[in-house]
Amino acid sequence: MKKSEKIITAVLTMVFGILLIAMQDKFIGILMTIGGVSLLVLGAVDIFQRFIPPAVIKIVSGILIIVCGWVLVEAVLYVIAALLLIAGVLLLYDKIRKRVQCDTLWRTVLEYALPAVCILIGAFLLFHQAFAIEIIFIISGSLTLIEGGLLLVEAFDEE
Repeated sequence: MKKSEKIITAVLTMVFGILLIAMQDKFIGILMTIGGVSLLVLGAVDIFQRFIPPAVIKIVSGILIIVCGWVLVEAVLYVIAALLLIAGVLLLYDKIRKRVQCDTLWRTVLEYALPAVCILIGAFLLFHQAFAIEIIFIISGSLTLIEGGLLLVEAFDEE
């Protein structure tokens, strides 16, 4: 990934964290609508390129997400939590398997912090029923802000 793409990813991650804190569960519904509209647009592009079967699947999925997305926020939270846990564990496993060692302690912390934060966010979202939902969104949003900051530092720290 280019440095500019890393910076954009970091900034979008921080914006995602701020929106999680500010809008809480409404943000997941809005995100579902954006995902549904994106699938509709991608389906329309596929139709113009004459890829009819994938276009139909994308359009139907987009419509279902837009129509049912606001109702299925609870299920989406579990899916996001599971994906974050899987991604965090796989990233951590990859770092351990490759025995990532850096020249400074700061670089080593950066290398292992991102998977750890993914796992923490996923765990908090997975067990969101055990706590007040507002607290979970604030904690998850804060951790997402931290992850965005780590990504930004990593993008600028790159040699």
